[in-house]
Amino acid sequence: MSLRVDSRFASGSVAAVRIAEHDADTTVHFAASPGGASESLWFHFRVTESAPDHPHPESITLALSFVRNLTGCDAPAALRPVYRGENQGWNRAKAGQLSIADDGQPCVSWTLPYPAPSIDVALCYPYGTTELNTLVRKSKAYWTSGVIGLSQGGRPIHRLSNSLDREPTSRPGIFMVARQHAGETPGSWVLDGILDHFSRTQENRILVWAVPMVDVGGIEHGQYGRDGFSFDLDHSWGTPPLRHETRVIQDDMNEWRSRCQPVLVLDLQATGGSASEGVVVRMPPLDEESAAARDSEKWANVFGEALSKEYAAAEFRLPPAPIHHSAGLTLGAYARETLGVGALVIEAPYALCGKTVMTPKQYREVGRRIARAALRRVLA
Repeated sequence: MSLRVDSRFASGSVAAVRIAEHDADTTVHFAASPGGASESLWFHFRVTESAPDHPHPESITLALSFVRNLTGCDAPAALRPVYRGENQGWNRAKAGQLSIADDGQPCVSWTLPYPAPSIDVALCYPYGTTELNTLVRKSKAYWTSGVIGLSQGGRPIHRLSNSLDREPTSRPGIFMVARQHAGETPGSWVLDGILDHFSRTQENRILVWAVPMVDVGGIEHGQYGRDGFSFDLDHSWGTPPLRHETRVIQDDMNEWRSRCQPVLVLDLQATGGSASEGVVVRMPPLDEESAAARDSEKWANVFGEALSKEYAAAEFRLPPAPIHHSAGLTLGAYARETLGVGALVIEAPYALCGKTVMTPKQYREVGRRIARAALRRVLA
């Protein structure tokens, strides 16, 4: 047996790799890389067997180290990564085994099929340009993709639109983003479901613009992206903005606003790593008393009813996530205060909604329910 671990591909990331072989047992120890940020969670790597035709065991053990340092992993045994063999589809791993070392360090391990010749492993189902291009292609020209500017690293930022009519109209408008934190792929899958529902209905009475991948550089480099140095994208929406990406999207939102009557801004994110209660919504701060904040409350009620107990957490409405080191605004605050429109953050879990094991199908269903609820309210 001769195993190697590689993460040199889009969204690839892994650290502290150590392969231990003992008799017929092989364990790949690894950790999630912070990637230059204060938080770590995302991982995506490939384990390859250089001699796949030689005799080998049926399975290997993957052991995730430094679990205590991962974001939102108070119940690390609830982590359920995904994996796929060569030319196969993704599968969700079964519940892992939690162990505690003599020094108190927790570790979670999973038993997966032996890589013959290879197996890909990720925290959650990856979502990148391939999946986005598939969505656009299947929309039958409902979605148009355009470049609205560049990231701080010079990568193109794409926006999808269902109309580019330049004349101002009275039709309502919805603006959505995902992946302000590069590793939060559940948000992308939910947005995929929202956008897919709009394209299936061919609904043109609402002007919908969306930026599916905000942190394009972080996505490419496999970063988690939460609370990155020096300013987290999620907390860089001040005026002036603190990141070039937020400046690009602010300019695009102003263009969108000039063509419609804005009714909603949605920011699709993910919960902490082991959170399994269900989908949650981040509410405006209690001291916000604007009309946009009150409308955000109404939107939260609409989405909570649409997701019901099947997907919504029992405690569905949560306060804003804490801002650690930036005085900048969030997208929601910017939308409510500057654009005067209701805005919410919706977070989907990485693995479980209660007892429901989340797959792309389930994430898309969450998105479709959100889309249907939005259509009912806006077009009522």
